[in-house]
Amino acid sequence: MDDVLKAYDQIAYLVGTFIRPLGVAVFGAVIGWLVTTTFQDADKEWQLKIAMFLGLLGTFIAMFVYAGPGTTAFFALGAGITAAVIALRANQATKKK
Repeated sequence: MDDVLKAYDQIAYLVGTFIRPLGVAVFGAVIGWLVTTTFQDADKEWQLKIAMFLGLLGTFIAMFVYAGPGTTAFFALGAGITAAVIALRANQATKKK
């Protein structure tokens, strides 16, 4: 029975090792989407925009301090890619008008 539990722990660790970067990248993408869409709305107050930016920055700093470098890198990639894609779409939409 002890061997089964050890095998289960090893399998769960291996699966978690592959899933964690994907989950963090998705989390970064969602946070990047929230911040970017807040900045695109002209109706939003400047206090909300500052709060969203500082929240993104605070999350990045907290992950840098408390998480590993791979986790932080995937978070930054997810947020950066999402912000870039949304900005490019907004730029193309303004060119079409």
